[in-house]
Amino acid sequence: MPSAHRACHLGFFEHKNAAVAALWTFLSCLIFAASAQAQVTLLVPSQPSVEAPAPRPKAEAPAKREEKKDEKRPQDAKAPAAKADQPVDAAAKQPEQPAAEHKPAANGDAAPAETPTKADQPEAAAQAHAEPQIDEELDVLITMMRPFQYEGLVMDMPQMFAVLRYDSATPVKDGVAQPERRDLLGDLEEIRYLNQKAWGANVALTKPGLYQFIIEGRPWWDAAHGRYLQHYVKTTLPVYGVERGWSLPVGQRFEIVPLSRPFGLTAPAIFSGTVLMDGKPLASASVRMARINTEKRTVPTSWHEDIAARTNNKGEFSFVLNQPGWWCCMASIPGDPLKGPDGQPKPLQMGALFWLYVDSLSSEPRKR
Repeated sequence: MPSAHRACHLGFFEHKNAAVAALWTFLSCLIFAASAQAQVTLLVPSQPSVEAPAPRPKAEAPAKREEKKDEKRPQDAKAPAAKADQPVDAAAKQPEQPAAEHKPAANGDAAPAETPTKADQPEAAAQAHAEPQIDEELDVLITMMRPFQYEGLVMDMPQMFAVLRYDSATPVKDGVAQPERRDLLGDLEEIRYLNQKAWGANVALTKPGLYQFIIEGRPWWDAAHGRYLQHYVKTTLPVYGVERGWSLPVGQRFEIVPLSRPFGLTAPAIFSGTVLMDGKPLASASVRMARINTEKRTVPTSWHEDIAARTNNKGEFSFVLNQPGWWCCMASIPGDPLKGPDGQPKPLQMGALFWLYVDSLSSEPRKR
C-alpha cells in the first residue's frame, strides 16, 4: 500500500504530466497552424508588369528625286513608282468627293447643306473614342506551395479563374466599377512545377489596362490536420502604364484590397491593405506575409519565415517588405464546416491571398 508521501508525489506527477500534455497540445496547435498557413496558392504572371514600347523616332522623309522631263515625248512620261518605305499621303490618295447639287429653294435661295443625322453621331463618337489595340501575351502560373521552403504541393484545378480589366473608360454603376471580365478556366493546362502537378495558362492582352487575375480554389482535404482549406486568390498586372483599378475590390467572398499601390515597389517597401469578408471590413483577422525563398536561405527561428499581424477595427493592416521577390499576403478565418471523408462535419479554414512583386535597388529598367 503506497504511503501518503508517495501518493502525494504520484499526484504531483499526474498533474505535471497533465500540464505537459496540455502544453504540448497548445504547441502542436501553433505548429500545425503555422504549417497550414505556410501552404499557399500561387497565382503569378510571368512578369510583374507589361511596359509600353519606347516611342520610335520619326524617320526623315527621303529627298525627292528630280524627275527628268522627256522633251521629245512628253505624253509617254511616267511618274516614278512610290517606294514601299515612304509614307503615303492618305489625303492625296482619296479622290475628291463631288460637290452636292444645291437645288434652289422655293424663294430662289440656295437650299442649306445637309447635316449629319442623329443616327450617325453615335458611330462617329465610337470611332473618336476607339480603344488602342496591342498585341501582347504572358503566362500565368497557378499551384500550391510552401513559399519559405520553396516546395511544391499537388493542386487540383481551381473552380474559378478569371481576369478583370480596368481603364479610364471603365463604366460605373451605382458607385461600383464594371470592368471587363474574361473567364480563363478553359485555358488552363496541366503542367509541372517544383516536381508537382500545377496549372498554367497563356493569356493574350489586346488592350492596355489594369488587369486583376482572380481564382477561387476548391476546398481540399488536409489529412494531416483533419480539416479543409480553401483559398481566394488575386494579383494585379499593370499593362502599358494603366493603374486605375488596383484599389478596387473584385467581389470575392473573402478578399484583400490594397490600400497602397501593389506594384512599382522597391525593397524596403510598405504594403497596406484591408481584409473584407462578404464586402465588409473584418476586424482582428490574422494576416501574414511570406516571401518565396528561391535562394533557400536559412533563418534564426521559424518566426523569421513570415511576418504576422492582425487587422484593426477597420480591417486594415500594414507590413514592411524588406527583400525583393514575390510576396504573398494571406488572411485566415474559420469557415462553415464541410462533410469530411467519414461523413462527419469537419472544420474549414478559409484564406484570402494577394500576390505582389517587390524590386531591388539594383533592378534594371524593364525595357521593351
